[in-house]
Order: sequence, then structure tokens, then C-alpha cells
Amino acid sequence: AALPTPPRINLDPNIKPLRPKPHLTIKKIDTGIILQWKMPYNLESYESIASYQLYAYQDTSSPPSTDMWRKVGDVKALALPMACTLTQFADKNKYYFAVRSVDVHKRIGAYSDPEEISFLGLKTALVFPFRCFYFFRISIRYLC
Repeated sequence: AALPTPPRINLDPNIKPLRPKPHLTIKKIDTGIILQWKMPYNLESYESIASYQLYAYQDTSSPPSTDMWRKVGDVKALALPMACTLTQFADKNKYYFAVRSVDVHKRIGAYSDPEEISFLGLKTALVFPFRCFYFFRISIRYLC
């Protein structure tokens, strides 16, 4: 499904522009997944980032809809690359994830390209009786 439409941004010539979209990758681990993102650009000409917003979408038998994307968390910005661990996925499901930045002026940046991951036979996952992303557990890792 298409990502939600980002809010309109008023351009202010007195502040630096928003950073471009992050580059997101997903890695499966025994207890869930690791989302990792970076910005492979020269960032000195862009405004500083205050936080990142994580979004998720669970594939279902329903027709894809932008309304099915859910914000699953806000992560305080640290040095890039950043990563977070998400746990508690339902087995035999496909999920999509995206991340976007929020700068120090509270302007919301562009979404990363969505990345997908499937869980088939995941032994450590907890199965929830309904489609809900609000129960993901998020932990932040520092990457050296």
C-alpha cells in the first residue's frame, strides 16, 4: 500500500532544508527484526534531526490501503547509522516498514522506501488475535 501523504512543509529561507529520505534495511534475528537506517548523503547542508518516526503495515487479505500504515514509534535521533529492534510478530505474516525524520524545527521529512519482511515458522513470535502494531517492543542500539 502507498505510504500516507506527508504534511505540507512551508519553506523558510532562513533555515536549512529538510534532510532527504533515509535508506532503510531490515535484518531478521531470532527474536524479531532489526531496522537499520542511514542517510548516505553529505548532511552538513541539511537541518539537524531531532527524531525518527517508524511506520509499519501488515499485509492482509484486504485490498491494500494507505490507512493500514501505523506509526509504531518515535526514536530520538542518535549518530547515524541508527538501528532498533522490534519483537512480537505474528507468524506467517508479511510486514512492511518505513522511517522518516523529524528535524529540530518539527518539520517532517520524506519516508524511506518501504522494506518488507515475512515471518514463516518464527518460533519466538507472540501471536496477537488482531492486526495491531501498537504492541511492538522497540529497543535502540548504538552502532559502532
